[in-house]
Amino acid sequence: MDCTTQLGMLRERRQRGEALLAGQRVVLCSPSWPLLVSQSTALQGSADVVAACTTEAEAARHVQQRRPQLLISHDQLQQGSGLQLVSRSKQIQPQLQTLLIVSRPQHFPWQQMLSLGVDAACSSEQLGRGVLLRALEHLQEEGTCFVDPALKQVNAQRHPHLSPRQQEVLEGLQSQHSLAELAHELGLAHSTLKGYVRELYEKLEVPSRHLAVRKGRQLGLLQAD
Repeated sequence: MDCTTQLGMLRERRQRGEALLAGQRVVLCSPSWPLLVSQSTALQGSADVVAACTTEAEAARHVQQRRPQLLISHDQLQQGSGLQLVSRSKQIQPQLQTLLIVSRPQHFPWQQMLSLGVDAACSSEQLGRGVLLRALEHLQEEGTCFVDPALKQVNAQRHPHLSPRQQEVLEGLQSQHSLAELAHELGLAHSTLKGYVRELYEKLEVPSRHLAVRKGRQLGLLQAD
């Protein structure tokens, strides 16, 4: 692929990105040392990269010690995970902004990402197409999480659409309660609850409660206990 005609646009994007990151203290975490070196080099002259590492534990320690303003992490790390790193970092420093780079969107736990307060998420496959700049621009505005449109598309394709009540029932199935106990807790007749359970099995294409919970976790509809 010849990208020569795109060089001007790429330079413009880099300049805009440098302006957005100017003076910010940044911690980088990636499973690949060469990629980490490349990212650190690219940010030199704009952001203040205070730490660059390949594991969750190392990055969490640097967040604790160096108090960055921005954490940029991949979801897959040499040890640990980017999501758990976000969770630990938010506990250490609640106002820390976090940008997660997702390398395996088909297996990504979306519900968990949203519940942990990730501020922006980008597909690793889209990084050269302006999405990282859009994420950085979004981080300047307080509010909802920015999700790369490419990730939203994958998420929509793989997720069955559950109604709020079906989601509530699925979450209840994860508990140790019997169906009778769950029906009482949700304020439903036992027969009504059984109807919702049948609908869930059909949407998730599973034959049992155990498999419904397991698939819910795989799809990111449930968090693991």
